[in-house]
Amino acid sequence: VILKWYQIPLPPMEHNGPGLEYKVSYRRQGSEEDWQEHMVKRHSFVVKNTPTFVPYEVKIQARNHAGWAPEPKTVVAYSGEDFPSAAPDDVEVEVMNNSVVKVSWSRVHKDKLHGHLGGYRVNWWRLRSLLDSRKTHGDKHMLMFSGDRNHALIPGLRPFSEYSLIVMAFNGRGNGPGSHPVNFKTPEGVPDQAAVFRATDIQKHTVTLTWSPPAEPNGFLTGYILQYQLINNTEEVGPLESVNITGADTTKWLLQDLEPVSRYRFYLQSCTRAGCGPAASEESTTVPEAHLASIHGGISNQGWFIGLMCAVALLTLIVLIACFVNRNKGGKYSVKEKEDLHPDVESQGMNDDTFCEYSDNDEKPLKGSQPSLTGDMKDRDSGDSMVDYGDEDVHFNEDGSFIGEYSGRKERVSTEIKATNQSTA
Repeated sequence: VILKWYQIPLPPMEHNGPGLEYKVSYRRQGSEEDWQEHMVKRHSFVVKNTPTFVPYEVKIQARNHAGWAPEPKTVVAYSGEDFPSAAPDDVEVEVMNNSVVKVSWSRVHKDKLHGHLGGYRVNWWRLRSLLDSRKTHGDKHMLMFSGDRNHALIPGLRPFSEYSLIVMAFNGRGNGPGSHPVNFKTPEGVPDQAAVFRATDIQKHTVTLTWSPPAEPNGFLTGYILQYQLINNTEEVGPLESVNITGADTTKWLLQDLEPVSRYRFYLQSCTRAGCGPAASEESTTVPEAHLASIHGGISNQGWFIGLMCAVALLTLIVLIACFVNRNKGGKYSVKEKEDLHPDVESQGMNDDTFCEYSDNDEKPLKGSQPSLTGDMKDRDSGDSMVDYGDEDVHFNEDGSFIGEYSGRKERVSTEIKATNQSTA
């Protein structure tokens, strides 16, 4: 026992004399023992070797050299606390709803508290979901309730689960032993949101919605409620349509008869026998092009379509190569085209004024010439053959023609015709 007392410090002149000291007297309460007395000059005193949390009667009297102060009052003090040595009995659990239970117990006797009662502490933990037969020791939770009481409410439990709890008393030193564990079960509740909820396969008038069951169904699923409405990013929204899906194993639903190119909001609630939980939401817009894109993607993935495209590309390449080759061959010109590009001035004048046109009739005279000239020309024409060209130095073009020599021959004929005309004149 640590005994401490306090007084207002007095000036030495108020001590009414020198030699101020204290007499500390104590004994166990209710006993007939003699008082234990000790003289001290300090303001505290330690009583050793006392039993745990035992009440003592204590009194402190001052004196100086002149004598004792008046007789003091007796006070009760306790020896040091120890942990409580007993647990609450008769622990019971009353289920209030699917998330709250009421716990009650019998109080620990004061002789077992070994200190001043601070209150009672309740520990609980989840063993399993009633949908799962395997038991696991979940996270431990705790609430402390101060004062001398015998019941408490435990909130925040998971529906459709099995729990275990214990109750213990505590004092200034700490917690006492826990009671025997008590197991209890909570009833079904509404499920959590669907773990996944999205819109897929969006068509012009239809949308396919897929989802996965909630992570905490809190009971046996009985189905889903699917709702949707037209929003189109305006303040006014369309009426809320509802579909009741009774299959607990259903995870996909096709909505039909939707407006094309319109935005919709979808809601999905999971349901048990206790009711339906909070809704998961999703938004999507019906897009006609999505259907065309899917058709194009389906065709482009076919083997025959890919082969056809490759054949068309090959034929196009062959046609381009043929056009290129044909264009390069067109760079060489014929003899006639060369004559037209490089005409002979003298032969051009002869063809226009002097040289006669060829005719199948040998008797027909040349225009603008004498009869003798006609006969002479016939003789010269008949004598004009490849033999005459053989005596000359013949040069051929790169395409095998001898247009150069033929042009020279024409010049000689023109000279002879001019000489004959002069002699006749």
